[in-house]
Amino acid sequence: MKKLLCIGLLVSNAAFANGLILTTEDAPPYNYSTDGGKTIVGSATETIHELFKRAAIPYTIKMFPWVRAIEMAQVDKDTCVYSTTRTEEREKSFLWVGPVAPNDWVLWSKADSKIELKTLEDARKYKIGGYRGDATTLHLQNLRFVIDAATNDEQTVQKLDAGRIDLWATGGLSAPFIANKMKVKIKPVLNFKKTELYLACNKSVAAETIAKLNTTLQAMVKDGTTEKINKKYE
Repeated sequence: MKKLLCIGLLVSNAAFANGLILTTEDAPPYNYSTDGGKTIVGSATETIHELFKRAAIPYTIKMFPWVRAIEMAQVDKDTCVYSTTRTEEREKSFLWVGPVAPNDWVLWSKADSKIELKTLEDARKYKIGGYRGDATTLHLQNLRFVIDAATNDEQTVQKLDAGRIDLWATGGLSAPFIANKMKVKIKPVLNFKKTELYLACNKSVAAETIAKLNTTLQAMVKDGTTEKINKKYE
């Protein structure tokens, strides 16, 4: 793992002149850091390292708050962002590589909650938390749900634990990881949408680069590499 990280984070200036900047956020288990962003790990990060190694494309990874990370990929030349949900609203803004990881959207409650939901509509009477700019939050807001939007998922789970919100809208794999870290006991109430995560690239990225990355990723799926990586974080 350390060797792969060095490939991504210690790219020489000469190589990087023709490489890509990859932005990401702190969103475990897909992409996260335990040392303030100096070392970035996670299931999607492992897949990205292996993908770029096999494709022989130079790159570097930088961590930012989510809103900044995705805006940079949309505006800055030769910049991509991960892990990104490929939504209808985002489709035309980027060139897409993926999927790199599964990510169902789930409503979570505290473990001792009595809330039961059969459909997403049943959730309208409850106070739901999410975080700003996240695809899950944007999807619910587009459906006219009122979302208590925090800066990140850790703030949201704190609100859930304190009783300031009733439900937490986030990924099926990320919620248990974060809740365990925050020592908050939660349970899934409703899996309301199956989604996947992608690498989303600025439209300046060469078409042949996008094609090469997608072809290489397909080979990783076929040989079982992506499944093996994702299972490590379940």
